[in-house]
Amino acid sequence: MHIGGLHIFAGLFYLLLSMQLVCSYLLLPCLLLPILQRLVVLVKRDKRTDDYPWPMLWFLTPAKRQTFLALIGMIVLFMGSIYGYQRLTWMGSDNAHYQAKEYYVAGQPLAALRQGMCEVINPDHWLLIPFNALQRSIYTHGTAYLPENDGEIGVWEDMWFHYPYVKRMHNPYGTSHRRASLPMRQLLDDIYASVEIMATRPFADKEMERVHALRNMPRAVLYYSLNNGYYADEKIGSYWPLLHDAEFVRKKKNLNRWMVELRQRWIDAGLYRQIKAATPKIELTRQLLVIHFSSDLLTASLYPKEFTCQHPLIAEFLEARRDFTDPKADDYVWGRLHKQQPKQAEMLYSMAIDAFSVSFSKYMLNHYCALEVPGEERFYGRPNPAFAKALLISDLKSGFRTEIEILEEGFHGH
Repeated sequence: MHIGGLHIFAGLFYLLLSMQLVCSYLLLPCLLLPILQRLVVLVKRDKRTDDYPWPMLWFLTPAKRQTFLALIGMIVLFMGSIYGYQRLTWMGSDNAHYQAKEYYVAGQPLAALRQGMCEVINPDHWLLIPFNALQRSIYTHGTAYLPENDGEIGVWEDMWFHYPYVKRMHNPYGTSHRRASLPMRQLLDDIYASVEIMATRPFADKEMERVHALRNMPRAVLYYSLNNGYYADEKIGSYWPLLHDAEFVRKKKNLNRWMVELRQRWIDAGLYRQIKAATPKIELTRQLLVIHFSSDLLTASLYPKEFTCQHPLIAEFLEARRDFTDPKADDYVWGRLHKQQPKQAEMLYSMAIDAFSVSFSKYMLNHYCALEVPGEERFYGRPNPAFAKALLISDLKSGFRTEIEILEEGFHGH
């Protein structure tokens, strides 16, 4: 196991600072309880001012001392064990950037604690402000020892500052349900930037690329995709105006390309079989994203009159739908996920195939290019599928009236 020079002491300093911060959160309520009790006594004008059940340091009385010290010990043991495991994992001979890694392994216990707290509270909650600030300090000092052209910096940003939002689909404080919100836009910009780094820069530490970057990108991009309506002035109805925005379309093209290329990166890293067998949701999420991105980009190509039945994105759209829905496809994993997590599988199917915008792309390719498009809408809860399909087509013609007019006026087959 390697040591990153004198930076091990900086890492240990941050580890001890993290432990001290956690212990202070335990200590603070212990100090506040007697103070609150005294305030209650004053308000009630109780004369028993010399007889308090809780002395100021009641938690250090003989009866309580062992319990309190045991809690402190558990915190130290928990964070110390994570630190030790991270050193064994990331300071080996097959790793790189050992100076930076000293900060990474020291920051991982704090990151784990913050993530646990974000299971129940928002990452922007005031309780987390000191933790977030300390994590950012570790990040700033540690990434200073990473080369600017290395993809690892994107992993740190994604794991420590984006995953707490992504895991539970938290919105930053100040996010409106209807209108553009600067905190959400900033988070989306940051997520896009970290994904771009992981997708386009080389990794000196191939294990960091295998374990984190290649596995984590789909879930980060999914969060981005589900919330990118906040880039419009009004989130509701944002689909159409955003497809006219050149910068938005440029980013969507990049994200689509990175998700298409990701499968080959998995294959090159020897991960693809393992992902399909053990974590099919990751591959299913990638397929879902390619379906949506290629679908949206096909629709966007209508406005500058670039759409043809030979558009290169059509092949990607059809292949992703086939992989998602056809049990005979080589990369079909939906059935495997359905056996493991049926509710998750059904939800992803609805998101990928039943989405209104995706149905329009299917209708467009069926009607104007005479192409067979794999996968059928399920019309969950509809007793008459034939009537539901006719109603869907009617809704598509109404909702995509402008796009159909473009097709009718300027596109006549092959």
